[in-house]
Amino acid sequence: MTDTQRWLAPRDDGAILAVPPLREVGRLALGNRRKLADSPLRILGRPLSTLREQAGREARLAAIQYLQDAGEPIPVFSSGTLFLAGHQPELFHPGVWVKNFALHGLARTHNATPINLVVDNDTVKSAAVRLPRGELPDVHLATLPFDHATGEVPYEERTVHDEALFATFGERGMDALRSWNYRPMLADWWAEVQSQTARTPLLGERFAAARRATERRWGCHNLEVPLSALCRTESFAVFALHILGDLPRFHHVYNEAVHAYRRRYGIKSRNHPVPDLARDGDWLEAPFWAWRAGATRRGRLFARTTADGISLRTGNEAWPTVKRGDIAAWQNLERAAFKVRTRALTTTLFARLLLADLFIHGIGGGKYDELTDDLMRAFFETEAPGFMVLSATLHLPIPAYAVEIEQRRRQATTVRDLYYNPQRYLHNERDGEVRELVAQKREWIEREPANAAEKEQRFHAIRALGDQLRPRVADDVAAGRMRLAQTDRELAANAVLQRRDYAFCLFPEAKLRPFCVSFLRPEG
Repeated sequence: MTDTQRWLAPRDDGAILAVPPLREVGRLALGNRRKLADSPLRILGRPLSTLREQAGREARLAAIQYLQDAGEPIPVFSSGTLFLAGHQPELFHPGVWVKNFALHGLARTHNATPINLVVDNDTVKSAAVRLPRGELPDVHLATLPFDHATGEVPYEERTVHDEALFATFGERGMDALRSWNYRPMLADWWAEVQSQTARTPLLGERFAAARRATERRWGCHNLEVPLSALCRTESFAVFALHILGDLPRFHHVYNEAVHAYRRRYGIKSRNHPVPDLARDGDWLEAPFWAWRAGATRRGRLFARTTADGISLRTGNEAWPTVKRGDIAAWQNLERAAFKVRTRALTTTLFARLLLADLFIHGIGGGKYDELTDDLMRAFFETEAPGFMVLSATLHLPIPAYAVEIEQRRRQATTVRDLYYNPQRYLHNERDGEVRELVAQKREWIEREPANAAEKEQRFHAIRALGDQLRPRVADDVAAGRMRLAQTDRELAANAVLQRRDYAFCLFPEAKLRPFCVSFLRPEG
């Protein structure tokens, strides 16, 4: 069984997926650290070990500056060993949030510095949360907006558009969940979100700051930094220019890795797991997002090598040309409002190669990073460091029905058998005529036809006898169908009630807090 086959979301309430187990993380991190320290790789002429030291230093300083600017306390960690995790600043489910607590607990256990990446270069996919509505057993999945939808805008550019709607979300959410007879943490948590309104108009920043305040209150205090801040560092400039300086080879390696992944898993779609990097004449698509500051849409960065250096563009817009290896010119792009950000694979390629001694992924990130491993081996000619996959499942505290899909299968089989084989349920029938029909059908079933004509005769005889016997079990068939319909309603209700992707703020603190806090003691 491969790792990707084992990375299945746990179903049961309170279940955890950890690959490798939490107790083995120390050995994994130590092996990664040694592997990367011994690598002969040079990136833009710099030894990997030297560049990793610089990248780690820059990440810690950027995280400290970010938290200071947010007016938050700074956790003290002195170790040069870095443990990383990350996610978009959205209202994710508890199975995602536990990574932050495990990050802190594992770092404390293994004398490392925990840094959580706020993936603010990704786009806002929805301005609403899903929640269960209705009355049992007829429940359904509803959506509750916290802002107007504005398309997929990068988090670092996405401001709140309807402050009135945003302000009332906590109250509206509490009303929507009131019938379920539990108290979510939503009202108190949303007050924390609202407290960020004067500081920042950015949607993701409000969510991230409120989440961190809750984490600190629950004993989890990591360093944290937006990915946009890392993309402004010198070490990222070195990483990006190294790729752009050898873009034809990277372009080929990237697409070959994607094609191999699709073949391996029988994927037909050209957009999964990621699209190929495109070619437009002598322009090659680079593995970065790019846009002008203030824009509401990301663009794909294209590049080509000319006599003057590396020409850049997004769409039909020409960007400044950057000389090969010119770090100052690259960083000046940002100062001139030209933003370059990593895409999914290059995010973890940069983080795992230059920053992390241990990277903690969720299930989706772990599957995607099989591609990152291939890229690291083929382009950087370096064996990829191992990573951890961690996720969990927590259900809302709403009683569900004690019914399983296997029960439904058994019921459906019984109803079908009653309908097509009524004789099996009439063996104790006292009516002589019925007993005779049962005996005749059994005889026809046991008869071996000698040719096609006898086979057809047997088929029609069995069906005719079944039609005569079926009225005797009609009440049982009707009752079975009623039970089956009720089971279907209960299973449909459970599918809504037991979803694992409800936003963490919809849970009661009494259930969510001890679950998350348990990850602060990963060896316990």
